[in-house]
Amino acid sequence: MKRSFILLLVLFSLSRSVSAQTDTTSKYFTVLYKTGKNWDAAKATNEQAFFKEHSQFLSDLRKKNIIKAGARYSDIGMLIIKAKDLVTAENLINSDIAIVNGLFSISVFEASFFYKGCID
Repeated sequence: MKRSFILLLVLFSLSRSVSAQTDTTSKYFTVLYKTGKNWDAAKATNEQAFFKEHSQFLSDLRKKNIIKAGARYSDIGMLIIKAKDLVTAENLINSDIAIVNGLFSISVFEASFFYKGCID
């Protein structure tokens, strides 16, 4: 009985590990943000139209564990997000009111990481 229980625990652990490694339902995407056609250079970042809503949009994505990493360099913003496919990733990011209203322009690319385990 005790051996059966231990064997079941080991098999359960292995199956969870294998299923986590073979999750092909989601991929990673890099989103690059640049200032868009409606960015007002005379205003500070937090004074831009739709910036507060943009910040809330990103906060919601973080809470849903869609955003895996984010950074800024120079005048470019970057996110690593998880989505089913490129179309889903683009549709998600393009639903941001700041994108819709031209505060930012974006480019989305599928990301392939050099080392397993870097993200997640």
